[in-house]
Amino acid sequence: MSGSTASSTSSKEGRLSRLGPSSIVYWSRLGFALLAGLTYNLLGLGLQGVTIGTLAALGLGVLFYVVSVYVVKYLFGYGEAELKGPRKVVTTGMGTYIIWLLFSIILLNTLLYGH
Repeated sequence: MSGSTASSTSSKEGRLSRLGPSSIVYWSRLGFALLAGLTYNLLGLGLQGVTIGTLAALGLGVLFYVVSVYVVKYLFGYGEAELKGPRKVVTTGMGTYIIWLLFSIILLNTLLYGH
C-alpha cells in the first residue's frame, strides 16, 4: 500500500516537472480568470446595470490580474530568466486571461441570472 502511494506521488511530481514555467503561468492565469468571473457573478455585479457592471468587470479583472502577476513573480519565483524575456511575467498568458475572464463572466451570468 505504501509503495503505491510513493509511486503515485512521484508520478504527480513527474507530470508537474514536465510543465515548463510558461505553461504554469498560462494555466494559473486561466485559473485566476475563472476565479475573477466567479467572484463577479457571486457578488451580483452584473445586476447593477451596464455601466456599473462593465466598470466592475474591468476593476475585478485588473485586480485579479495584478494578483496573478505577484503570485507568478513572488510565490512561483519566475522572473525574466525563467520566462525568457523582459516583461514576460506580465505579458505571458494575458490573452488567455482576457478571453477566459469574458467567457466565465458571460457563461456564469447566463446560468445564474438568465430567465
